[in-house]
Amino acid sequence: MCKTLWSSLLKNIPCHECKEKTLQVSQKNSFGFTSKIFLSCASCKKEFGSVFTSEREVEEKTFHVNNKVVEAFLAIGRGHSALETFSMVLGTPSMDSKTFNKCMKNVCQKNKDIKFEMLELSRNAVRDAHIRENPNLQKSAVLDISVSYDGTWQKRGYTSNLGVGCVIDILTGIVIDFEILSKYCHECVISERDLEKNSVEFKIWFAGHKNECEKNFHGSSGSMEMHAAAVMWKRSIKEFGFRYTKMLCDGDSKAFQHLNEEKVYGPDMIQKEECINHISKRLGTALRNKVKEWES
Repeated sequence: MCKTLWSSLLKNIPCHECKEKTLQVSQKNSFGFTSKIFLSCASCKKEFGSVFTSEREVEEKTFHVNNKVVEAFLAIGRGHSALETFSMVLGTPSMDSKTFNKCMKNVCQKNKDIKFEMLELSRNAVRDAHIRENPNLQKSAVLDISVSYDGTWQKRGYTSNLGVGCVIDILTGIVIDFEILSKYCHECVISERDLEKNSVEFKIWFAGHKNECEKNFHGSSGSMEMHAAAVMWKRSIKEFGFRYTKMLCDGDSKAFQHLNEEKVYGPDMIQKEECINHISKRLGTALRNKVKEWES
């Protein structure tokens, strides 16, 4: 808070109690990037009220500016340490790690709520589009649709701790489902270090943490793609009213074979459609290799 600025604004305004032009603004509390400021008179000591510099979000009992700052740093892939450096350069107080983590949980929960809302809108749009294409589907509880599926990782080399699979409706090009898999939980790593993994204290801690643990996959990074596919295919009918009967995917995708081995739709087998881009890439590679073979 710039006290010089406030002093300049108030220097010609008299106190309605003592009529002296000695109104002042002071800061007595700080909550992250939010402050509580008080208006008072230096002469008669009369206090006229106080206000926070940011709106309070009632449900989360946090301040809007703190949530937005945390959201901004998460959006650029940075955490509390980067925020402390940022605050140091600006010469302003930062927020402690406890406040940062609380705001981070609030932001994550809001994003989850928005995710569910957006996916619900997307699925309704997909259903409407298929019914427009074939009005006979109007009364069908479950629609058979063709989808594109692919997986991606945080980094290459099949050593990534994070992977995601995504299902896209071919008719509309709208994302209708995705699944994020993680082999890493930062809170677990910290607690294992501080409490020791095999200790009674860690087991007690983990019992309370289990439902919030970010680690939801224990296999190899390379198998994330097919595991995510199985999760989404298995819930498609019961939760969304879709049956993904045709699957457009990479030519070397193991997900297609895995889904049919799992018999996610019982006796109904999933059909595979080749992506023309992957076919052209494989054909191009084969032709170039053949040219090299002839040249040698």
